[in-house]
Amino acid sequence: MKMTIKELARLASVSVTTVSLVLNDKPSRISELKKEEIKRLAKEYNYEPNLTARNLVTKKSKTIGLLIPDIENLFFSALAKKVEDELRKNGYSLILVNSDDSYKNDLELIKNLESRGVDGLLLTISNESEAHEREYRKLLSRLTIPYVFVDRTFLNENDPQVYFDNQLGGYFATEYLINEGYQRIGCLSAPSSMNGQFRYKGYLKALETFKIPFDDSLVYEGDFRYQSGYEAGNFYKDKNVDAIFASNDLMAYGLIKRLKELGIDVPKDIKIVGYDNLAFSSMLGIDLPSVEQNISDLGSSAVKLLMQLIKQKQTKIKIVLEPVFKR
Repeated sequence: MKMTIKELARLASVSVTTVSLVLNDKPSRISELKKEEIKRLAKEYNYEPNLTARNLVTKKSKTIGLLIPDIENLFFSALAKKVEDELRKNGYSLILVNSDDSYKNDLELIKNLESRGVDGLLLTISNESEAHEREYRKLLSRLTIPYVFVDRTFLNENDPQVYFDNQLGGYFATEYLINEGYQRIGCLSAPSSMNGQFRYKGYLKALETFKIPFDDSLVYEGDFRYQSGYEAGNFYKDKNVDAIFASNDLMAYGLIKRLKELGIDVPKDIKIVGYDNLAFSSMLGIDLPSVEQNISDLGSSAVKLLMQLIKQKQTKIKIVLEPVFKR
């Protein structure tokens, strides 16, 4: 039979209030000896507090909502795992929701999470959201809980946000190819994505810096998914490129697959670099130099910022992390 707080109080010869204060580590005049006795009895009888009752008292659910755009994307799956690990260390649980990269789903899911009583939100918004910032702002202005944009953001200085410098990452990838002697460099971009736009800007910046003429016929518009990379293989087969910067690893995987089907040797005939440095590359033996975004840093930084906002601590609300190119 489950031990109740009333029974625990009777065993310790104290009031229910005293047990609650001790087990929730609240300030009190209770002696250390009595505190130790209450905690010992709670452990001995496997007492588990009624979370619903505790939440009514503290007005805290000890849960955080995480919104991601695509659970099938390994980057976001890894991010969700890291966030959950960090939240657990802070005594919080995670509610994970997936928007399928739809801004309408974003708005609905944010409302649902708030209605469930979460204490805060970590938001990796959909690619569509940039075109609907006004609707977002309207919803966010009504929230009564803190939130942090993670990885994808509107880049407003007043938004709590943690993200990587995508333009720098795009520059690093293209710079590597140029330094390796490649001149005719294509870009498998993702212009509908905010991050994709900045990675593309980095590509352009590197070409400009090294005085390599830009050729827009070498740019293919993908969508960060494997299939768009695969379809890009048909586009590049006759473009006479010697290298391609793919804006994420998933598209790079699809591109490599299709090029090999077409009899094009990668990396001998065409050198490809990616973005995200997913573990699948080494696991599958794929030669794919890639820009690494340290997911551990991203997740831990986002959780730390949100915890500070929940505790209403004065803190720096914009954190820009630097990617690293991995050969």
